[in-house]
Amino acid sequence: MTDTAPFGRTVAVTTLAGLVVVGQMYAVLPLLPKMAASWGTTPAAAAWTATVFGLVYAAGFLLTGPLADRYGRRRVIAVGMAALVAATGAMALAPNLPAALATRAAQGLAAAAFSPAALAYLTERIEPRRRPIALTCLITAMVGAVVVGQLFAQAGAALFGWQGAFVIGALAEAALAVALWRVMLPDGPAGATRTREAFTAMARLLRPGPLPLIYTAALTVLGGFVAVYSALQLMGPPELAGHPAAMLRLRAAALPALVAVPFLAPVLTRLRPTVRAAGAMALAAAVAAVLGAAAHSAIVIALLLLVFVGALTAVSPALTAVVAELSGEARAAGQALYTFALLTGASLGPQLAVVLRGAGLPAVLWSVAALLLCGAALVLAAGRRPGSRHPRGDRDGVARGVGDVADPLPPRHVDGFAQHRH
Repeated sequence: MTDTAPFGRTVAVTTLAGLVVVGQMYAVLPLLPKMAASWGTTPAAAAWTATVFGLVYAAGFLLTGPLADRYGRRRVIAVGMAALVAATGAMALAPNLPAALATRAAQGLAAAAFSPAALAYLTERIEPRRRPIALTCLITAMVGAVVVGQLFAQAGAALFGWQGAFVIGALAEAALAVALWRVMLPDGPAGATRTREAFTAMARLLRPGPLPLIYTAALTVLGGFVAVYSALQLMGPPELAGHPAAMLRLRAAALPALVAVPFLAPVLTRLRPTVRAAGAMALAAAVAAVLGAAAHSAIVIALLLLVFVGALTAVSPALTAVVAELSGEARAAGQALYTFALLTGASLGPQLAVVLRGAGLPAVLWSVAALLLCGAALVLAAGRRPGSRHPRGDRDGVARGVGDVADPLPPRHVDGFAQHRH
C-alpha cells in the first residue's frame, strides 16, 4: 500500500470517531440511577452495564485485530461501526437489566473493531512526517472519552431521558460510520493469508523480545491513571470523596492537558519513542508521589492532575509507534494486544485502590508511582535490545522512532516500515 490518505479529513474523522466510540464505554456512568429506576433494580446492579462493556471490549481486540490484518482496516471498521449503531440504538429499547447487559456486550464487541484497525490505518496511510501527530490526536481522543462520554450522555439524558442519550449516540455513530467509509482509502484485496494464520501471527508477537516488555509496561499506564482517580474518589479530601459530580468536574479539569499534547507532538517526537514514553511515565510517577504528600486540597490536586494526565497521555502515542514497527505485517494484531494490555490495566486500577484502602491515600499514590517507574524501566529495557536503528527520533515517521529496539526477525520493507516475516 503506497497511497497516502488526506491528513486533515482523516485525522478529524478518526479523532471524532475515537471520542464517540470509546465514549460509549463511559456513557452509562451518569445514567446509572435513571436506568436502575427504569428497570426496577439498584444503581450498583446497573453498574454491570459498564463492566460488561469493558470486558467484552478488551477481549474483542484479540478478535478484531487479526481480522483487520486479514480483511483490511476499512472493511473491519465499517462492519464494526454498523453493528455499533444497531447495538447502541437497541440500548434505548432495553426493557430490563439482563437485556441491557446483552446489548452492552454487543456494543463492546462492535466497538472493539475500531481502535486496532484505526491505529494501524493511520500508521500505514498518513505521510511519515505527520504520522505522529495523527496518532497522538486519535489516542488523546480515546483518553478524553473518559470524561467527554459522560458529559455528553449526561446532557442528552437531561434533555431526552436516558434512552434519548443512546439514540443520540447511535445517530452520531451512524454519521461517523458514513464519514469513515468516505474518507478512508479502499482496502486492497484480502490477502492470501488464511484467517487462522492471522491469529497465529498475533501469538508470535508474544515471543520473548521487546514487544512483551512493552505490553507489560502498558498495564501500568491506564492502570495508574484509573487507580489515582479511584483512590481520590474513595479516600480523597471531603469535597471529592463520595461525590461523583465533584469527581466528574475534577476529570473535566484535566481536559486542557489532553488538548495540549497533540500540539506538543512535533517537539516530543524529536526523542526516540522508548525514551519519550519512559520519560513521560517517570514524570507521571513523580507527580503521583507528590500527590501522595499533598493531596489535601482539591485545587492543588487539580493542578497536579493536569501534569499527571498530560504525561500519561504522551506515553501511548510513543508506545504505539514502537508496537507498529515491531509488529510488522501483523500491525493491527500488535495494536490489538497493546490496547488489550492498556484496558486490562485500567480494569485492575480500581482494585489497587480497594486493596490498599486501609493503608490510606498516600500508600495508593506512592504504589502507583512505583508501578509507573517499573513500567518506565521495562520500556527502556525494550529500547536497549540489540539491533539499534534510526537513533535520532521519529520526526520522519513511526519506523524512524524506535531507535534501538530489537529487530527479532529478518525485516523486509513495505511502505517505509520494517516489516517482519511471520
